[in-house]
Amino acid sequence: MRSLVRTKQIETMNTQGNNYHNSTHLTGSKLKESQSKALTQDECVLAYFKSYDNLGATPERVLRHFKIMEKLSERKWHNTPVTSIRRSFSNLKRKGLIYKTDMKIKGDYGKEVSVWKLVK
Repeated sequence: MRSLVRTKQIETMNTQGNNYHNSTHLTGSKLKESQSKALTQDECVLAYFKSYDNLGATPERVLRHFKIMEKLSERKWHNTPVTSIRRSFSNLKRKGLIYKTDMKIKGDYGKEVSVWKLVK
């Protein structure tokens, strides 16, 4: 029953805007698995904003938090690229849940990155 609910959630999310950007042309069960992971990742990123948004967030900061917290959970973030977290930011922005501020800070790669906040 739970997987049926998750599948319906994914189908609903996909009709409202695809969370998983299928650039590798996956099909069938591999596509559904990737869509499910993307939806779950978006949910985790949104939860981060809801819990730690007082200073805003960057994709690098969120990924670093997930990697630190990994020791406390079963999630495996160590292979997650920062571009994947950026995709979640884009998805959440498109849904009107977060917004990019005018603030910029120095990112992990030495370049300025935008600070994002939760829409209240």
